[in-house]
Amino acid sequence: PKDGVALGGLLGQAAILSGLSDGRESNPIKRGAWLARKIIAEPPADPPPNVPELGAETENLPLRQRLEIHRNQKGCVKCHSGIDPWGLPFEQFDAAGRFSGKPNPNAQSMLPDQTMVNGFLDLRSYLAEKRMNQVAFSFAKHLTTYAIGRSLTYNELQRLKQQCFSKQLGKARMREILLLVVKSEMFLTK
Repeated sequence: PKDGVALGGLLGQAAILSGLSDGRESNPIKRGAWLARKIIAEPPADPPPNVPELGAETENLPLRQRLEIHRNQKGCVKCHSGIDPWGLPFEQFDAAGRFSGKPNPNAQSMLPDQTMVNGFLDLRSYLAEKRMNQVAFSFAKHLTTYAIGRSLTYNELQRLKQQCFSKQLGKARMREILLLVVKSEMFLTK
């Protein structure tokens, strides 16, 4: 534990977080998009074509100002409203994925459901307490995709989601999610 904080788990993996940075700076956009896609299965929309990069004049601005300038470009707000709130709490990790443990005003975020989190540990608690069914569904979705060797159809995805939420898999053990997948029609008839 660093400063009495047990990090552990997938969200704090330095290998993942360093891969979601540019090597010099952390990247809340990449980290937020990863969390939305892989952890809660709520992928952001693809960016519109021809979104311009920010110019050199923004390089010395603080992160929040750079994000605001980018979001204010035509077509960027909608995508970033589903990405940035998830990525900002990871600002307590540097580009190499090391946790600083210090309060960081850049790590505060208002999540899409209007819940305020003050950094990574708050985000992790929020996911465990309020979004665990969605996390379990995401795990089941990715596991099923791997197990059957193809992407899920819309109907399969909806059926899996319904099964996950009706069984309250957010409170389940890993074994129950594995059994759900290997006993599913998708897996048995692949």
